[in-house]
Formats: sequence, structure tokens, C-alpha cells
Amino acid sequence: MRFLFITALMLLAALTARPSAAQGAGRPQLELQCVSYGMGPMLECTAQLKRRDGSPLEGAQVTLGALMPSMPMAHTVKPMKAAPTGTPGHYRATLELEMLGVWAVEVDISGPARDKLARNLVVHECKGQDRCPATPAKPGQR
Repeated sequence: MRFLFITALMLLAALTARPSAAQGAGRPQLELQCVSYGMGPMLECTAQLKRRDGSPLEGAQVTLGALMPSMPMAHTVKPMKAAPTGTPGHYRATLELEMLGVWAVEVDISGPARDKLARNLVVHECKGQDRCPATPAKPGQR
């Protein structure tokens, strides 16, 4: 009985001495806005990254890539380094896709935070020189 009590105290001390991910910095928050244009099509994305407290995540190295969830081994896009836009926490990159449809845009973050986040977007056809917003994919949409 004494062994269990001491073990429980040691476990409690270990858990309170080291903050968990939920108590610490937490995962970055991502707002992703993308527009498609041209042949291919091209997909220009702006990733807005925030810390858990809502402040902009500045000084990060951000890479954007994409794959088709319905055909991940057949259609993947070479990751591109995203550049800061001048607005704190905003990073932009352009991806050259192979076709229209649902794409999982992956945002790989390193620097003050380390994480990989993804959003499924529907890339639509645009007429002429128009730019079309990529819209969030619905669950199960391929």
C-alpha cells in the first residue's frame, strides 16, 4: 500500500513539474486562404499563423505542399518555401497543381514553433485571367 502511495505521489509530481502541450505553447492556429488561377492551375496561398494566445507567429520557416487525398501517391506537389508578406504572422507561397479537384494543402512550420497542419480545399476552374477562391472541402468530398 505504501508503495502505491509513493508511486502516486511521484507521478503527480512529475505531471505538475512539466507543463503539458495543452498548458504550454500549444499548437499554432492556422487560417489558410488560397486562390487558383491560370493553367495547371496555380494555387496562391496565404497562411496566417497565430500562437495559442492569438498573437501572430513571427519568425517561422513555413513550407507549403499539396497532395490529392483521393490519389496521394499519384498527385503530390513539390513543397515550396513560403515568404513573409510583411504582415506579422502571414506567409505566402504559390503551388503548381496538376489538375482541379480536392487538394490537401500541407503547412509545415519550424522555428519558434514546430508543427505540420493541413487543410482540404476544392480548387475550382477559373475563366480567363480570373482568380477563384479555393473553398474548404466537405467531409468525404473527393
